[in-house]
Amino acid sequence: MDNNIEISKRSIDSRWIQLIIYILFALGPLTGNVILVLFGTLSVEFGVNPSQLSIAIPAFMFPFAIVQLFSGALSDVKGRFPLMLIGLIIFGISMTTALISISFLLYLLANLLGGIGFGLVNPVLIALMTDISSGPKIPKRMGLLGSVANLGVGLGPLIAGQLALISWRILYLIFLIITIGGFIFILKVRSSEEKVIKEKKFSDFFYQLKSEITNLGTILMILSSFLISFTYLATTIWTSREFTNSIPESLSGLLIGSIGIMGAVSAFIIGQIIKKYGLKYAIGIGLITLFTGLISLLFIGDVTNLSLLLIIIISLMLIGIAGGSFFPGIMFYSQTRSKEKRGALAGLATAGQFIGIALVPIFFEPFNDIGGIFLVYLLILLFSIIQAISMILLYKETMKA
Repeated sequence: MDNNIEISKRSIDSRWIQLIIYILFALGPLTGNVILVLFGTLSVEFGVNPSQLSIAIPAFMFPFAIVQLFSGALSDVKGRFPLMLIGLIIFGISMTTALISISFLLYLLANLLGGIGFGLVNPVLIALMTDISSGPKIPKRMGLLGSVANLGVGLGPLIAGQLALISWRILYLIFLIITIGGFIFILKVRSSEEKVIKEKKFSDFFYQLKSEITNLGTILMILSSFLISFTYLATTIWTSREFTNSIPESLSGLLIGSIGIMGAVSAFIIGQIIKKYGLKYAIGIGLITLFTGLISLLFIGDVTNLSLLLIIIISLMLIGIAGGSFFPGIMFYSQTRSKEKRGALAGLATAGQFIGIALVPIFFEPFNDIGGIFLVYLLILLFSIIQAISMILLYKETMKA
């Protein structure tokens, strides 16, 4: 085991550590995506229109993405557990703030703190999972991480849509309880482990970032992660926006949930495919389902037309399969390129994705105002072409390694 990994040999086979990593990894997408079906409820609660409420998405996503640019690399230098504990404290404060929010401004502050807190945690979870995994198990576990992330994307709106019938604040109470439980567990593991980390200087932190952001493979990895947001997640976000005030929130949650559920299933399967056959088939499946789903949505036109409900569900499921196919491949690349920089690479990959998510509402809003959902889907299709080029080039880079 590398001497810069802050975990002892005794915990390598600990299923409890794996379980808490999966639970916490799902927490970020859960909290970041519940708002997708709460536009109507929260707009009434805080006296703002749904368009104003969409600011809450970048309020969470921008700090979430920016912090991840540094937190993964920092964990390579100073250890995984300290970053996670600090992040969970900040995230717990954010969930408490959301729970007691009495104004839209306070709710925005909660999202801002949540982004900062979980930005410290997210890439470290990926690197920690790789630390405790033997080489042959990495593709499967990256697939499982992708699975729980996509499940979080789907379950967030699904759970929110149902609990909104009672009270949206219950959601944040649940998230707070999970955060406290995760903090206690990580603190217990941290205190019981042998500290075998070798202290490094902050100059090593800056060197690792500089050496990676100038590498072609890393650039393609970041671009591909970014474009997941402008394709798969943009479809999820804007379809959800189109459903607002047009169909019941409970049904909207089920429809958006179908994307995440299919993403979770496909991510798990893709992890196995990568292990046996490499990235080629994973990329192919992702691109085929992405283009098929988007073209289908373009032909449907009005996605609120419930007479076409079956076709809408199939189209959204195809988009989910695409999202579940891309993530494990990108994470596998980030975690197998360099042992010493796996935290930095995980942070750069996830930062690219969440910078994209933060920009999606801002970028697509003017086009939605001009041409509605059809123009939004058309633009997403154009970004999908760029995604295809980026993923193919990334695959070629893996062949050179």
